Amino acid sequence: MTRADVLKKLILSHKKGDDLAFRETVAQIIEEERKKHHPVLANELEQLLNNGSAVNGSNGLHALERPPQDSDKGIPLLEVRNPERYLEELVLELPIRKAIDHLVEEFRSWEILEANGLKPTQRILFCGPSGCGKTATAEAIASELGLPMLYVRFDSVVSSLLGETATNLRKVFDYAQRGQWVMFFDEFDAIGRSRDDPTEHGEIKRVVNSFLQILDNFGGRSLVIAATNFEQAIDPAVWRRFDDIIRFEKPSSEQLKLLIKKRLQPLQFDNTHINELTDGLSGATYADAERTCLDIRKSCAMQGIRKVHNQDVADALSRYAYRRNILDHSMTGAMPTIDKE
Repeated sequence: MTRADVLKKLILSHKKGDDLAFRETVAQIIEEERKKHHPVLANELEQLLNNGSAVNGSNGLHALERPPQDSDKGIPLLEVRNPERYLEELVLELPIRKAIDHLVEEFRSWEILEANGLKPTQRILFCGPSGCGKTATAEAIASELGLPMLYVRFDSVVSSLLGETATNLRKVFDYAQRGQWVMFFDEFDAIGRSRDDPTEHGEIKRVVNSFLQILDNFGGRSLVIAATNFEQAIDPAVWRRFDDIIRFEKPSSEQLKLLIKKRLQPLQFDNTHINELTDGLSGATYADAERTCLDIRKSCAMQGIRKVHNQDVADALSRYAYRRNILDHSMTGAMPTIDKE
């Protein structure tokens, strides 16, 4: 059907009040825009069609397809998300921010690079301690690119049945092949583990080999991001498959201070509150700091106030210290105590 025919069908369905035909025609236009590699326009049209909110982070008509499932457990292998984080909301080290900005710019210039016989950076490995911004950054990249995220669920991908894990991986990439996404593999060491590890059995070697083959043959126009807290466990051959590697670390004191200011908005607070929180959260992760700030915001909301008080800060830090104490003693079995003051 030509572009003119599609527009005629769109107008006629609207005049007749045929909502189903109208939505099907708009979905067809959205699909054509995705094939032309115009994801931002396609997403905007999709949000307008659905009263401002995309359905299941869909990719046009591809949204009608159910996500693949594990044949043994019958649960979805992936989750389609519409991230709402943006890079400006995050606190990133300057080298990381520059690397991310360059990555986004390359991806947006796909057609230009392709016309010159080049390809944009398409496979990224995020590594570093838990809670230091890997998942948040992947979500922000998806938002900046105007693409939904395919969050791969390793609790369902990894199967107890021989050979089923590799089959599940193929299902995930086959699904991704028919759309344009930011594919996010969290806890990537679950399938990218070193084949030389003497503690691993033969199945993990078959899984790694299958993943390498599938990744090499993947021709989709999607960005693949893998994240791991245990990069030392990743197979060397898997490392070489990634175009770029970015390491995330725990925030410095200045980064903590900046994050706290961002996360306490729109509440009113004093510099003394920021300094107290920064000192109390020394050595914490970004996730710890965000959780503590959210704790304060919820406390203020329940009190019906818009200004942070000293007691709000003290209570939030006490709860953080208690949680931290539990984690620190989790290996020893010692029972943590809570500050009752």
